[in-house]
Amino acid sequence: MNVLEIRPHRFTVDEYTRLAPVLAGQRTELVDGWVIDMAPIGTAHLTVVSRLQDMLVPILPAGRVKVQQPLIVSGFDEPEPDVVILKEPLYLRKPTVADAELVIEVSDSTYRHDQDHKLPAYFAAGCRRVWLINISDHASPVLEVYASPDRLAERLRDGYVSILSGPSDVQIAAVNLDELFAGVPELPADEYSEQP
Repeated sequence: MNVLEIRPHRFTVDEYTRLAPVLAGQRTELVDGWVIDMAPIGTAHLTVVSRLQDMLVPILPAGRVKVQQPLIVSGFDEPEPDVVILKEPLYLRKPTVADAELVIEVSDSTYRHDQDHKLPAYFAAGCRRVWLINISDHASPVLEVYASPDRLAERLRDGYVSILSGPSDVQIAAVNLDELFAGVPELPADEYSEQP
């Protein structure tokens, strides 16, 4: 009797793109070749992403701020970071890590996944700057600024943080963390458990 080896199939970015009609209406992303269902967007996550968009879109040139859009990281990775600041406007193709000045993930229930899987993938693909905004503990939100995968993140809870550009690290914008995190500590830790 022959025994067949059963192996899972890792999807490429091209295969994932061709799956769009099948996945229509579902919130998914491709991480390391696996189609991942994205977590529901909670109030704290929505608040932080919306505030980032409101802060950055008016001060950066048109087309440089992408919110919850695909980013091609490798042949097997096409996540949808919460915010990407592009080096220059880009419209006629999906951006890649090479196009990104800064990648921002807002992490609530996905903090471990973002830290263990997405962060290393971004840096392996050549990303220079990644922010993880850790709101997994709503009572104590923190911005983790990563400049390389092998260095501990700078952890910031208040004040202004600069968004840097290019190899000479020129400031192109700043985010007020006091405004960004205002009211977040008062939000329920698990808003879904309180609903009927």
